[in-house]
Amino acid sequence: MIEPLSRPAGGGEAVRLQGESNDEPQCHQGELGPQPTVELELLGGFALRTDGRELQPTVGARRLLALLAVEPNGMTRSRAAAVLWPQLDPARAGAALRTALHRLPGERAHLVDSTPERLRLAPHITVDLVERRAVAAQLLNLALPMGAEELSRAISCELGTDLLADWEEDWLSHHQVRWRQLRLHALEALSARLSEAGWAGAAVDAALVAIHSDNLRESAHETLVAAYLAAGNQIAAHAYRISYRELLQRELSAAAPGLWSNLPAAPDRPGGRLRRLN
Repeated sequence: MIEPLSRPAGGGEAVRLQGESNDEPQCHQGELGPQPTVELELLGGFALRTDGRELQPTVGARRLLALLAVEPNGMTRSRAAAVLWPQLDPARAGAALRTALHRLPGERAHLVDSTPERLRLAPHITVDLVERRAVAAQLLNLALPMGAEELSRAISCELGTDLLADWEEDWLSHHQVRWRQLRLHALEALSARLSEAGWAGAAVDAALVAIHSDNLRESAHETLVAAYLAAGNQIAAHAYRISYRELLQRELSAAAPGLWSNLPAAPDRPGGRLRRLN
């Protein structure tokens, strides 16, 4: 895994190397070799692989690829330069962008679609964030039923990991918050779907992953209690509700939400009458 970033890259990225031309090397499609399989990972940390081989881009190249990955429609060159190097004047920011493009590993056209005005991540690149967003959207579409195969695939997805968690970038922060909220809602929806499917253990585990990500998230704790109740574990649900109330009183000096006492219990048997846990 590549070392995390703690601050935006400094002016060093903006300095053109001695003897380096202002013109970027032009890549023509006919000159490119076979298109490789390119995988870009942003969840947890940055990783770039081509045909299974991990590459080590420069800091500037990493930041550029990450920006284009979270902006799937691409952006103008001037906008990308201003976002990535806001502390620099436009001329030096543009030079930093050209340097980052020049230092992309391998064939640049395999990673970035570029025109004189715009940049976009190459469409054949597989991005883990894009794939996980699609899974989350499916989980949250409650009108769409999910079978055993789809649930198994959702369980295997990494929904417990934040977007480039160790990167501190102003341009990235709102993407991090958006993904964090999406994945937490998706984990809660996954737990509910698994409970309905009778996968009690997996339902509890999905709720626990959400709680681990945000220990004070009320809906995640409610989801866990609901999973216990759906599995028929009345005592576990009752004990957990007490422990959560104690957590709130200790951390927030507040009472637990009243909704908790209204959660329905699971039936004693299929078709049985629901009881409430008081």
